[in-house]
Amino acid sequence: DGVLIELNPTTANITVGGVPSPTPTTDPGTTAPVLVGRVLATKPVTVGLYDAVNTLIASTVANTDGTFSMTAPAGSYTVVATASGFLSAQGPAILTAGQTTTKGTVSLLAGDIDGNNVIDQYDAMTIGMNYNTAVPDAADLNADGIINVLDLEDLAANYRASGALFWQ
Repeated sequence: DGVLIELNPTTANITVGGVPSPTPTTDPGTTAPVLVGRVLATKPVTVGLYDAVNTLIASTVANTDGTFSMTAPAGSYTVVATASGFLSAQGPAILTAGQTTTKGTVSLLAGDIDGNNVIDQYDAMTIGMNYNTAVPDAADLNADGIINVLDLEDLAANYRASGALFWQ
C-alpha cells in the first residue's frame, strides 16, 4: 500500500492504502467580493448589481431590517435598490476580490406609485381613486393592507421628489 497523489485543478486527491481522501485547495486571491448595505422602506426591497452595459449581474431581496449581502465577480458596477411605490436609489460599487464593500444606509422615498420616477399628482390621484381598497399594491405605501390617508401622508412628505436617489 503506497501513497498515490492525483492532482486536478480543484482538488488534490491523496490515496493512502487504497482509500482516497479529497483535500480541497483554495487560492486566497480568488475569493469572491461581497457587497453589503442597508436600504430602508416599508416594503420589500430588491437590490440589483448592473455592469457597464446595464446587464443585471446579481440581485437579492433585502432582509426585513433592510440589510443585504451579495457576491459577484470583481469589477465596477451600479447598484440599484427598488421597492414598489418608492423612488429607487442607485450608486457606484467597485468590488475587489477578497474584500467586502459597504454601501451606506439609504432610505427610499415613498410615493412613486406609477413608477415614472416622479412623485406627483398622478400618484396622489391613484391613492384617492383606490381609497379603502388594497389594490394596486404600490399605492399601499405603508404596507398595512389598505390604501388610506396614511399612505397619502407618506406620499405628501415626498411630493415633487423625482429621479433615482444617489446612493453612496
